[in-house]
Amino acid sequence: MMRTAAAILFYVIFLPHFSEMTDMCVAQRPASSSTDSMFFSSGIGVETYLEEIMGKQDSLGRQDLVDNLLNAIQRRQDVIIEDSIVWLFYHGVAKRVSVPSDLNGWHTFPDSMMRIRGTNLWYISKVLDPRTRFEYKLAIDSTWILDPLNPRTAAGGYGLNSEIRMPQYQHLAEVDYQKGVEHGTLDTVLFRSKILGRDHLAFVYKPANYDSTKRRLPSLYVTDGGEYITLGHMLNVLDNLIAHKTVEPVLGVFLDPRTDIERSETSMRMRDYTMSDSFLTFLTQEVRPFILKRYRSQVEASRTGIMGASLGGLIATYASFRHPRIFGLCAAQSPSYWWNDEAMIDSISSNKKRPIKIYVDSGTIKDALVSSRKMAAVLKAKGYEYHYAEYPEGHNWVNWRARISHILRFLFKHQ
Repeated sequence: MMRTAAAILFYVIFLPHFSEMTDMCVAQRPASSSTDSMFFSSGIGVETYLEEIMGKQDSLGRQDLVDNLLNAIQRRQDVIIEDSIVWLFYHGVAKRVSVPSDLNGWHTFPDSMMRIRGTNLWYISKVLDPRTRFEYKLAIDSTWILDPLNPRTAAGGYGLNSEIRMPQYQHLAEVDYQKGVEHGTLDTVLFRSKILGRDHLAFVYKPANYDSTKRRLPSLYVTDGGEYITLGHMLNVLDNLIAHKTVEPVLGVFLDPRTDIERSETSMRMRDYTMSDSFLTFLTQEVRPFILKRYRSQVEASRTGIMGASLGGLIATYASFRHPRIFGLCAAQSPSYWWNDEAMIDSISSNKKRPIKIYVDSGTIKDALVSSRKMAAVLKAKGYEYHYAEYPEGHNWVNWRARISHILRFLFKHQ
């Protein structure tokens, strides 16, 4: 039975758009140059310097060389990168040191560091695409830590990781909070959902000057909305692109799966986002009618989008496919199309084409690459209007937030 927005108990709280909600203390420094490892007083490269340490016969001389290396790294406040080779070091007593990371699926066994005999210096090198960005930790025996020789960190869903940006990685300024642009505002909405049988939190983004005009706006529904705000810096991207007239003013509806916003363990995404019809009913019969009634949102499917990452990308695609007359625009980042033996890919492949415009991207490092490529092939074969892209990064928020501007340009490019 249809339920209207009037059946929903809710409250709305006005919140300013505050920068601390979107800036998660991610260290920002220029990427290393391709020749910056030539910093030793002798002007030699890392491999030659390590050979010199190994060849030193007296322990004091060997330790002096180790100290010189560590001091040089600490002065630079960055890891050592030689062209496409990144060098990582650890100095300390341990039985085993390894590097769990995006590169190896966060396992401890593939990338073990080597210890130089007669010292407590451990090292490893990796050859990478010069555009790569990845996150990692050091596993010292059974304890995982941030790399003490690398102050650059990135915030993710499980806290901080150490971060490496190869020389050709490009940071996009549009993800940063910029004081010189007008900023939108947030309303906090609590839905007491009869369909889901629980409270469901949402944040509604209104672009700058929303209250001073009567214009109806396109809307974008964002799964994992709280994390797209805090870890994805999406409010910054919206503010900056709208201010520079790169995209149209957009109403953002950020849906958060946590029953307690402060506790990640209360997330219901494994239930809601795994192609749940109940969640789609909640979206279409409770959330959407409320947004249309409370905010100046355009009703046309061609002006209404839904997006998400990982499982959020799966449910966004499912919502658009099942309800193309509501969600005519869709974006999926690193989508979990592998779910249920790739049922989402099979559904699109075996059913008639829907009037959907869809964006899909994936990282190439232990991400959703295989199933995303399959989906792109299906979209092409079925004649969908779509955009597909791959990036040399992993399954994480820094990857996803760097592509939000691409999504907004594809779905809501300013005319």
